[in-house]
Amino acid sequence: MPVMLEKLIKALENIDTRAKAEKNFADKWLGAFEGVIPEGMTSTEYIKNPTAKI
Repeated sequence: MPVMLEKLIKALENIDTRAKAEKNFADKWLGAFEGVIPEGMTSTEYIKNPTAKI
């Protein structure tokens, strides 16, 4: 029984570590594009805008 509990705890720790790594990855890439599209405008509106610098 103690061995199973230890394996369960390690599995939960791995899930927690993986979730944090994925969050950091997402934050890094989403933050890379922050401010590209002007506030109050959708990406579609920005692309359709003839004066948009793409």
